[in-house]
Amino acid sequence: MRVEWQGDHRLLDASGEKQDFESELTRLGLDPATFLVEVRREPDVPDGRYGVRYNVYVSDLAHPDRETLKLDNGHCENWIVQFAKVRRR
Repeated sequence: MRVEWQGDHRLLDASGEKQDFESELTRLGLDPATFLVEVRREPDVPDGRYGVRYNVYVSDLAHPDRETLKLDNGHCENWIVQFAKVRRR
């Protein structure tokens, strides 16, 4: 099974971020089927030279006691790297 994607997740299709995230989950020994990811585009930030900015909310459905992670993406930010750092702690 794969991650459940919601919201503006189509923003991630062209960049391959969905596949990258699912690969990172597998690399970390986590089951992608237990994760819900919601993507929300930042409406008040215009598409500039740095591209579209959006926030990513990652919920671990296997552990409902854990908080949903809010990760940023945009210029010089990579939400997948942020997620991996948090999970390694």
